[in-house]
Amino acid sequence: MNKIVIGTKDHNIQYAFRETCFGIVEKNNEFYITLKDNDYSLIGGGMENNESHLECLKREFMEEAGLRIKSIKELCTIDCYWHTRSDVDMNSLSNIYIVEVFDEEYKPLEKNSALVKCTKEELFHHIVLPYQKEALKEYFK
Repeated sequence: MNKIVIGTKDHNIQYAFRETCFGIVEKNNEFYITLKDNDYSLIGGGMENNESHLECLKREFMEEAGLRIKSIKELCTIDCYWHTRSDVDMNSLSNIYIVEVFDEEYKPLEKNSALVKCTKEELFHHIVLPYQKEALKEYFK
C-alpha cells in the first residue's frame, strides 16, 4: 500500500498511538460516511484484539453504518502526527480501503451512530480529520 506521512514526529513528545482501518464507499454517485456524536467520519475505526484489516472493517461497517462489505481494495496507509481537539498528541496509523458494500442496509449496532449519504462536495465539507482528508485527496487523484 502507498504510505503517506502527515506531520513530523517530535521526539520530545509522547504520542498516543492508534491503528485504524477506514473505508471510502462511493455508490450511485453518493459517498457513505457516518455521523456519530455530531462528528462526521469515513466508516471505520480502531483495530481490536489482533483483528485483520478486513475483520476490523467488517465489524466497524456493521457497528457504525449497518452495512455489509462485498469487497475491499487497498488505497493507502497514512501515518499522521497531530494534536486532537481533546488536547492529545496523537500518532494515527490509518489503513484506507476502497470498499464496495451490499445493497441491504441494516440499523447500525452503535446507538449513537448513523449512516449518511452525501455528494462529493458535502463529503469535503463534512470530513475534518487530517488523515481522512488526505485519504480523500488520494482517492480523487
